[in-house]
Amino acid sequence: MECRIRIKLRFAGVLKIFAGDNEIDVEIPCGSSIKDLIARLGSSNPKLFSRLMDGKELMPDIYIAINDVDVRLLKGLATPLKDGDTVLFLSYIHGG
Repeated sequence: MECRIRIKLRFAGVLKIFAGDNEIDVEIPCGSSIKDLIARLGSSNPKLFSRLMDGKELMPDIYIAINDVDVRLLKGLATPLKDGDTVLFLSYIHGG
């Protein structure tokens, strides 16, 4: 049997509309990264994926945190996930 982990996804701002809910529990393979998680989300929700990613890069107005820590302070999209993690996706507005 393949190793699996359970994580909680939280969506804030306009991303709640794209995700269809503000909180979702998912099960993914052990060793998955944020990038793997986004790819999995994209296979079931292309609209959400297109709001999160610009090709292979994260959209500039998307903030992702794992257990309240900005992924940019970790390993970015390569940050590994572990069982019980909470991942927040937030779309913020840039000032001008």
